[in-house]
Order: sequence, then structure tokens, then C-alpha cells
Amino acid sequence: MTQTPTAPPTDASLYELIGGAPAVREAVSRLYTYLLADEHLRGYFDGVDVATLKGHMAQLLTFVLGGPGTYPVERLQPAHARLDISGEHFDRTAQYVAGVLFELHVPMDIILQIGEILGGVRPLIVAAA
Repeated sequence: MTQTPTAPPTDASLYELIGGAPAVREAVSRLYTYLLADEHLRGYFDGVDVATLKGHMAQLLTFVLGGPGTYPVERLQPAHARLDISGEHFDRTAQYVAGVLFELHVPMDIILQIGEILGGVRPLIVAAA
């Protein structure tokens, strides 16, 4: 007898829809593999404890996707201010996020929603002109 897969509840958070903590951990791991290999972006990570950074990114993604816990979003701006991140580099990073989610078979409508969320925090991360 073949079981029919059940659809997730319509009120499920984006966090639940992408697979929860295991999916977030895998997405963050893949994301940093790409970021650290990118000649335009890897300089941002010189002298940085990448393991700790991955933990912060997982917490942030969990929070913005509606998962458990909180994240002090107000810390994004002071944490990134010294890095002088350009809009181009932010957008490049967002493209990697989308690509990783695509690799993980996240549905396109959810990838687009996550892109909108990233767009919302862009002013906190990109250096003022």
C-alpha cells in the first residue's frame, strides 16, 4: 500500500516549510562554503570565527523564517558597520542564499519570500553611501 504524502499545514512557518533546524543548518553550511570561496566576498571573513558566525546566521534565519527563538535584529547594523558592505556584495550574498535554497529543493515561492525578507534587512547591513 502506497502512502500519499501529506501537505504541510497552511499556517506552517517558512521555517517549518523548508524543513526546520536540519535544513537551516545545511543551508548555512553550504552558504558559507560559497561565501568563503568567492574572491569578492571572502575578505569579509578574514580574522573572523566562522563557526560562531554560522551560529549567528542560523539563529537569524530561524528567527526571520518564523522558527523558535528570538534574534536581536537591532544588532545587525552595528555588527556590519565596520565591514563597509556594498550593495553589490549584499546582493551577491543574497543570490548565494537563493541558490543554496534551490539546491535544497525549497519551492520557488518560498525562496522568493525569503528574498523579500532579506531585502528588508538590507538597509541594516549595506554601508550608507
